[in-house]
Amino acid sequence: MDFSVLTSDFKKQLEQQRSRLLKERDGIVKAAVAQASQTVDANISHINALLGEATALTAKRAYTRQSKVEAIEVIAKAPKGKAVSSKSIATKAGKKTRLNSGAASPELESAFSGLTPAEAIVQVVQGASGRIFNVDEVIAGIYGAVNADAMPKTRQKIGVTLGHCARRGEFTKVQDMPAQYRWDG
Repeated sequence: MDFSVLTSDFKKQLEQQRSRLLKERDGIVKAAVAQASQTVDANISHINALLGEATALTAKRAYTRQSKVEAIEVIAKAPKGKAVSSKSIATKAGKKTRLNSGAASPELESAFSGLTPAEAIVQVVQGASGRIFNVDEVIAGIYGAVNADAMPKTRQKIGVTLGHCARRGEFTKVQDMPAQYRWDG
């Protein structure tokens, strides 16, 4: 190809495009290397934890979904020279997070003791044949009053469970109304 037919403006645009693509490629390669390295480190940490050889550093890396501050606190409290298991980090940091959140999961009403939330939901909906229930009515039926802090998470959890129960055929979803269910049994 004869490059003499390219205008100087077009050549300049091509050079700028090439430069931009080279920079993007370098960024992509760096990100891929970092991701691969992090994945390999996490796998090594997990294997070490399974073998009971987790050190403070590998245990901390194994549970990156826990906040770094919580993991460091657990590691700092461990006796010197003793390995910290990744399980202890997850357990202690998880309990601390739940206690500080102030949004404890509600407990089922005493009439539903010994049942799972899904079983309690089925009993409530099937107990009122023909009645249409929304998520908040089901929550009130199985939990009673729910703390306002816990309500968003509870709504999400019960909404998902209602959907699963409807797909299993335990009751039906009202098609013209979103997030409403009934039993016509």
